[in-house]
Amino acid sequence: MQGWHGWDDYAPFYDWENDQTFGRQDVPFWVGLADRVGGPVLELGCGTGRVSLPVARRVERFVGVDRSEPMLKKLRTRLRRGRLGRRASLVQGDIRALPFRNRCRFKLVMAPYGILQSLLRDVDVRMTLDSVAGFLPRGGVLGIDLVPDLSRWQ
Repeated sequence: MQGWHGWDDYAPFYDWENDQTFGRQDVPFWVGLADRVGGPVLELGCGTGRVSLPVARRVERFVGVDRSEPMLKKLRTRLRRGRLGRRASLVQGDIRALPFRNRCRFKLVMAPYGILQSLLRDVDVRMTLDSVAGFLPRGGVLGIDLVPDLSRWQ
């Protein structure tokens, strides 16, 4: 896949960088969407759990996918500490080809914090959307967050 491959190296700084920049401003939106749609919920690019933890507390079943094992390790620890291990599971994988069986369905698939923008080629975005479509039932919701070019808004 084209794009930046430094997520494993970035894991120790990921939470700090988020707190210094965007923070958790979008978390109420994702929690509210999960409350309205219900579960099961799938998060693409779950990272260290900035969105995952508050959403997992609200739904009966949560699954997070990320390509970085160091980030997933941090999130596993946080899920265990929050006693969310029974309702949440994590999978290391590529969002372009989700590693689930076709019978698996999610009422809500979340793509927060511009995760789709980390895919630099159109073909990678198409592959991701095709993969997600296979796990959304009729009436399911795909939530996508796009980070704008901030210079245009200043």
